[in-house]
Amino acid sequence: MKKMKIVGIMILSLALAAGFASQAFAQQQAPMKAPAMEKPEKITVKGKIAYAKSTGYIVRGEVPPGDFLIVNQDKRSLKSLMEKKTTLNIEGHLTVGADRLFIEKIDGKAYSGAKMKGMQ
Repeated sequence: MKKMKIVGIMILSLALAAGFASQAFAQQQAPMKAPAMEKPEKITVKGKIAYAKSTGYIVRGEVPPGDFLIVNQDKRSLKSLMEKKTTLNIEGHLTVGADRLFIEKIDGKAYSGAKMKGMQ
């Protein structure tokens, strides 16, 4: 008789556990969607091209002030512009963070810098 009670309790316990488990699987949330890609923040920087050993070519901005790492570096073009030591109007957009600049135009002319992967 005791064995029957124990077996009954075990069966009841298993049935309850199976019921709770099936409810947990049925109530799973729908997979999350990736956030929509935001448009890159356009920026125009008035400044000069400089070279930093640790990062490569940068823009030393006068307006807005600050240094911007050029992410699409065309070393030949940038070296030539740096040697002229002239102030340039550089148009582009910020990539990661507030100091990474993808250049699109320099003084109104299309910049021939290397393309970033995935950017066409």
